[in-house]
Amino acid sequence: MVPLLSIITPVYNVESYLDRCVQSILCQSYCNIELILIDDGSTDSSSKKCEEWARKDNRIIVIHKDNGGVSSARNAGLEKASGEYLTFVDPDDFLAPDTYNLNMEYLLEHRDVDILQYPYCNYISNDEILDCHKPFSTLLVGSENVFRNWWSGSPLEYVIWNKIYKRNIWDGIHFNVGHVSEDTCLVPFFVNRAKSVYISEQGMYYYQRNRINSYTFGEYTFDKNIDLFEAHTAIFECFKQFPDMITEKVLAFTRLYRRLIIAKQTEPSANINTQLQLIRLLFPSWLDILKSRDTEKLWLVTAKIFGAKFFIKMFLRYLKFIE
Repeated sequence: MVPLLSIITPVYNVESYLDRCVQSILCQSYCNIELILIDDGSTDSSSKKCEEWARKDNRIIVIHKDNGGVSSARNAGLEKASGEYLTFVDPDDFLAPDTYNLNMEYLLEHRDVDILQYPYCNYISNDEILDCHKPFSTLLVGSENVFRNWWSGSPLEYVIWNKIYKRNIWDGIHFNVGHVSEDTCLVPFFVNRAKSVYISEQGMYYYQRNRINSYTFGEYTFDKNIDLFEAHTAIFECFKQFPDMITEKVLAFTRLYRRLIIAKQTEPSANINTQLQLIRLLFPSWLDILKSRDTEKLWLVTAKIFGAKFFIKMFLRYLKFIE
């Protein structure tokens, strides 16, 4: 039987967590699945555990590859996935029972929905729940409506692992290998593909926040901040399709400009001339700044008057002065 739902799980040195993750997937009441475990060059017993699970359940596919990072591993999973629907689970996370059954039931009754998002909770290693994200159920229809809610991060969030996707909207899309903004930079690709997104209140994804060896743990370096700057720049370009979203466009510009300031703060000697040239090209017009609502206009006006480079220089001096 061809599986209806493909589940992609990148695996790297997670021997302490993998059993719980896999068990939470295989114990789902929804059974028409394939679980693709991508062993990304693990040096602990994770590789062995993957094979042990595959021997126990024929719905599991194991891929062994050299270490290339989470994006490379997920791309390997995308190439193998055969289901009509697709989802992602990180190996140190787990699912509440019935999560897939409740949400696949909705998707199969509403075939026009391209993406379904379900709730998630942040937790730490001792299983202490930090916070839960459970927006009210809503259906977002139309490219502009989907983009407006995805860009804002509420109720449609950037993260990929609390969503079920139609497989075909991933055609030709891959994760950006070697970059930290793999979730954020996908938004522009889906703007014109996801015509209908459903925010579900059913199920729960439990996301671990503080595992030291996780793919994403660690402070944001200069390079990581530049990655995010480029991701937010790609999102900003999407506003060309939606000229009425003036306030959102100005706010989006402040996001990418702030990310560049933070990058420069982490490495004051770094050359950001290329990024500054882009800031000058993308800077909102005076009219857009004046028309925008609920935006921090004062510092944007100051930066526009004095120039992007001079403003960053003066702002970083100010931050150093008040330390």
